[in-house]
Amino acid sequence: MKTLMIELAIAGAALFALGAFVVTRPQAAEAVQASALTQFTQADFAAFDRNFELDGDTCKVGLRRDRLCFGRSPVEDILAPGMTLPPEVPMVGAEFRVIVVTELKAENLRTIRFGWSLALVDPDTRQVADVMSLSAPAFEKARPTAVYPTAP
Repeated sequence: MKTLMIELAIAGAALFALGAFVVTRPQAAEAVQASALTQFTQADFAAFDRNFELDGDTCKVGLRRDRLCFGRSPVEDILAPGMTLPPEVPMVGAEFRVIVVTELKAENLRTIRFGWSLALVDPDTRQVADVMSLSAPAFEKARPTAVYPTAP
């Protein structure tokens, strides 16, 4: 019975501490909300390494600290914001390490890596929201400025 009383006292103290924390926390300390970004940012671009040595070869694009070197993909040549990915193009999500270094995006979009490019794609419609070329010399040149035809 004595151990039960000690356990109840510990549980009560823990609940009291939790209650005190909730009551005294600042009003601005709300839970972190997932971002609703639908485009890549300069921080996304800066998270990747370019032109570094890996096992005696020069890696054009990758993650040096993780020893990842990306290869080129033929899909990159057709990627453009606003397009719908053809059904024969697989939508395999980017590696976990790649997703971790990019900023949070809208929940309905998936980050897909095609070689040296990242694309934000709606998996339901297969529509591309944004594309970023990781091999570009600067962020300003990493995102295409596509001109889309307008309906007559």
